[in-house]
Amino acid sequence: MASNEPPTDTAAALRGRTYPTFRLQDEEYGIAILKVKEIIGLMEITPTPKTPSFVKGAINLRSKVIPIIDLRLKFRLEPAAYDERTCIIVVEVPGPSDEISLGLAQAA
Repeated sequence: MASNEPPTDTAAALRGRTYPTFRLQDEEYGIAILKVKEIIGLMEITPTPKTPSFVKGAINLRSKVIPIIDLRLKFRLEPAAYDERTCIIVVEVPGPSDEISLGLAQAA
């Protein structure tokens, strides 16, 4: 008999949801697929002055300026060199009045 009560077990609550994952050193992280707009290859990042070191700059993605955050630096991990396997995960996060797009640089 099926219950209308929400699952109490964490694994059961996550079942059926999709979370793209990525690794930072020895840790694995996931982002709810509904927050991911797209995953793109590394492109030219224009540096932005007077920003924290983890803000790598911004990209122009289809005429939209997307700030790029290096999660390794944000979490105070060892930096990694960007290479041909580096990608940018473009996500939507809550902003002051609306959702904003943000790029997360992921070095392999």
